Amino acid sequence: MARLAHPLFPHRHNADGSYDSICTECAATVATTRTEDQLYLPELSHMCDPLRLYHFGEGSRPLDPPQSRRRAAEN
Repeated sequence: MARLAHPLFPHRHNADGSYDSICTECAATVATTRTEDQLYLPELSHMCDPLRLYHFGEGSRPLDPPQSRRRAAEN
């Protein structure tokens, strides 16, 4: 996936009447507010977490499930 100069922020209208802003670059919920107009400043100041970008971006792989101590001791 190509990196965007400025991520997009789709808005989700929740059942309780609040609004969420979702970063399309790192998949984080940037803010939850009572009105959609209040999402502007959190979106403007959002910086994607590099670790989140790694996990959701190119080259990421699922994390290996941890082995139990018993199973590790048997090997």
